[in-house]
Amino acid sequence: MKVLFLDIDGVVNRVGTRQSFRGFMGIDPFLASKVSKIILDTDAAIVLTSTWRIFKGGREEVDRQVYKTFDVTPTADTGFRGEEVKMWLDQHPDVTRYAILDDDTDFYAAQPLFKTNWQTGITDEIAQQISEYLNSEERADE
Repeated sequence: MKVLFLDIDGVVNRVGTRQSFRGFMGIDPFLASKVSKIILDTDAAIVLTSTWRIFKGGREEVDRQVYKTFDVTPTADTGFRGEEVKMWLDQHPDVTRYAILDDDTDFYAAQPLFKTNWQTGITDEIAQQISEYLNSEERADE
């Protein structure tokens, strides 16, 4: 199984996003379409790492606006997202390949992070890199 660990803020929304969700910045459909294309191109499952997984209705909004999520990461006592990804992977040995899409860097060095930024969110270039990475032949633990 391939997995895309997905953050929301700074990935599918950015400076200037006009959509809102419960009084906060929402999801930009143009940026969300780039994530949907990754899923369609790779057949990966989305695991939500964003704090949107904790907010009431957040996961459901991601399911509606981006793509149906497979699961969410657990919350580590440290709040370190790299540990949360590791905890999730430890419970899912069937993962053959994974990528992390986030605008932050709180991950372990060996974890395959594709970093966006708050100014642009996900770009076509990053989306293409993720698709190529997830579709490559290497195993997730190599």
